[in-house]
Amino acid sequence: MGEPWERHYEQKVMSAEDAVRAFAPSGSKVFIGGLDVARRTLEALLQRVLAGEVEGIELHGNMTNGDLGLDRLAVPEGRFRYRSFFNGANERAGMRAGSATYVPLHLSNTERYLASVRPDVAIVPMTPPDEHGRCNIGPLGFTPAGLRHARAIVAQINPCLPAVNGTAHDYHVSELAAVVEHAEPLAPVAPAACAPEELKIAEHIVDRVRDGACIQLGIGGLANAVGQGLRSKRHLGVHSEMFPDVMAELQREGVIDNSRKTHLPGVSVAGFAVGTPQLHAFIERNPAVLFTPYERVNDFDAIRANDDMVSVNSAIAVDLTGQVCAESFGSRQYSGTGGQVDYVRGAAASKGGMSFVALTSRARTSAGPVSKIVPTLAPGSVVTTLRTDVHLVCTEYGCVDLRFCDIPTRAKRLISIAHPDVRDELAREARALGLLY
Repeated sequence: MGEPWERHYEQKVMSAEDAVRAFAPSGSKVFIGGLDVARRTLEALLQRVLAGEVEGIELHGNMTNGDLGLDRLAVPEGRFRYRSFFNGANERAGMRAGSATYVPLHLSNTERYLASVRPDVAIVPMTPPDEHGRCNIGPLGFTPAGLRHARAIVAQINPCLPAVNGTAHDYHVSELAAVVEHAEPLAPVAPAACAPEELKIAEHIVDRVRDGACIQLGIGGLANAVGQGLRSKRHLGVHSEMFPDVMAELQREGVIDNSRKTHLPGVSVAGFAVGTPQLHAFIERNPAVLFTPYERVNDFDAIRANDDMVSVNSAIAVDLTGQVCAESFGSRQYSGTGGQVDYVRGAAASKGGMSFVALTSRARTSAGPVSKIVPTLAPGSVVTTLRTDVHLVCTEYGCVDLRFCDIPTRAKRLISIAHPDVRDELAREARALGLLY
């Protein structure tokens, strides 16, 4: 018989400093995952970068929680770069300092992206080993691809991380190159408050959702408002990149029972979860919630395999032809493409499916309210969802179907759900642009 797993584990325990010195030397490509990352170990690596002890360090990940100090890492590109495929506050701070860059990516392509990167090491959080010596990566669907293609795995063992029921989420201690023991409480993310306009948008969407539908929701006040409105429905299913608090609430209450799903029935299928301690407790080894890697949960064929698939995504602006910007303010990258296009296309292709792009009619700015329904997108804006893919667009003033509509019809319908104060102006600009005759 081989050595007990406890012996393997004990032999691999080391400090964060020793782990990065041994497995992340100069020239290393390092996969870090996202959200609640292995912060203590990454801090040790970044300290070596700042001290000039290593160079050519390249991080690959997305939307990290907490403060990694990327705004203080204004070092030459040859010494350090963090390449992110979805931005949060850390990544935006790094981009302002010149230490981070953005990689445009559909999350369904995470596997292929990381296969091309071939990280030298993955530095990620894991749960303490179970009685069989298996550590769990928690509700983080971007991690399996990074581990699959990394040459070595450094696990920061965090007892605060919930172990989940997953298809590629357990790793035996024999698969780890090093172990850093350090507890880090997860950053709590409270459900966003719902603005009155968001509640009205939710009404328009919920009115169209049938009992037995399969739901995808994101993060923010609008997604929370839709989720709260779904309490009037029955036998809902879940196939969603994100599993937020409101989905856990609906599943506890029996609104979500996954009984009518046509793909993977009986379980909620998700890519990642972020939220409150109550959410973490709900998903802990819950057999009714299945976490899968992004290349599966965001796969077009998997999404469309669910009849009555309903996708709800937000936007920063929509132009009068139906082009959707959901990730930038002009040329300034704010977030990322994420899984929006994956779900827009998959839901629209589903039997009876619906894809909603939802946004309040106006944004509040220091210069006053600004319409989000615009004649043309601002210069440099990223077109996240093509006008050829967009289906339903909702504001607090209504919901319009753009699928298969010509340009004048699209313009008229979008103007009808813009804020009343700007409709006449939008119509004039549409005629000047040749969108209306």
